[in-house]
Amino acid sequence: MLNGLQNKLLVFGCASIIVGALLLLGTFGYLPAAGIFWPVLLILTGLGMLYAVFFRNARESYVFSGFFLTLGGTLVLLMNTVLTRFALARIWPVFMTIAGLSLFGYAMQKAPIHRVALIIPACAIALLSLVFLVFSLGIAGVDFIQFVALWWPALFVVAGAILIVLHLVRR
Repeated sequence: MLNGLQNKLLVFGCASIIVGALLLLGTFGYLPAAGIFWPVLLILTGLGMLYAVFFRNARESYVFSGFFLTLGGTLVLLMNTVLTRFALARIWPVFMTIAGLSLFGYAMQKAPIHRVALIIPACAIALLSLVFLVFSLGIAGVDFIQFVALWWPALFVVAGAILIVLHLVRR
């Protein structure tokens, strides 16, 4: 057991040195073109974690991390390559969407009785991020504060509906 831990420490130590050295070369301007592709490391790590969980029976706690690294790395890669004209200040709610989708993927690994307790927050986070994205991109015709001032009582309606659905599902 101790030997396996030492091997993991060696592998992660070497990987950390390599990644850090590449990132340092990028920040000092020696890897300007290749520097935009660093999120591929996040994507590959996330996919590796998901592969380990789904095909090698690794710990289920890797599901959330795997989804988060894969989706987050994809977003950052797109921002570095395709989405450069958008400012991060405008698309920040996408990170909330990634967190919601990651939690949803993690919930699907759980037993059905525990799944509902994770799926509801995952969907709530994803839907809330989409609401924020509408305002962040300027698609809505009103300001966010005006919207909240008008619609805040709807939170009670939504919360009540969720509680009723939970009650019906658990029966």
